Amino acid sequence: MSDDLVQELPEAMRVALASGGSNRSIWLSVFALDARIGTYVLGAKEPLLAQMRIAWWRDQLNEPPTRRPRGDILLDLIGEAWGNDAAKLIDGLDGWEALLGTPPLGDAALAEFVDGRASLAEAIAMRLGLAHSTQDARSGGCLWAMAELAYFLPDENDRALARIGMSDEDGDWHNLPKDMRPLAVLAGLAERSLDKGGIRLMGDRLSPLAALRLSVFGR
Repeated sequence: MSDDLVQELPEAMRVALASGGSNRSIWLSVFALDARIGTYVLGAKEPLLAQMRIAWWRDQLNEPPTRRPRGDILLDLIGEAWGNDAAKLIDGLDGWEALLGTPPLGDAALAEFVDGRASLAEAIAMRLGLAHSTQDARSGGCLWAMAELAYFLPDENDRALARIGMSDEDGDWHNLPKDMRPLAVLAGLAERSLDKGGIRLMGDRLSPLAALRLSVFGR
């Protein structure tokens, strides 16, 4: 059933997930949640409806696993992978919700999205017992966020803000350990995307080779 969730992921996430190893369920749960909420926001014709859907997920993540409804593949996976720590994923939801305003969104909304992705990356590091890598994880999460903003935002001024950079993180994603390899893949693709002016993470014919190198060497 998790294969259905994989099919919902953008290509770059699917490529990164291949490096998840024994921690695949943790990575898949985060990627699938991010992709699901992103679909609500990017496809929103009625922002209020998107906000209601996000609010439902926020409520569920705040509940202990025993009080969540069963039957939703993604929610069940989050319960298995995160247990009582699922609320640590809420910052990512808040980041997406910040993009529901009318363009141009401005630096405050973009910074909230970037911080949400950074917080997700930090939460994964903590879940994997890698507290010493949280700053490096945040660095990778910020890059991943900025590259996606630079590609999918409708307003050129907002895209330019994303390309300039919305992060003051001190970490360095190049130092991420092997268990954080999926994030290193995304961060490396994101850095490459920004260098090329904000193309899609898997946006040219050399992207697969870059992703392969990142998945093997982490940089």
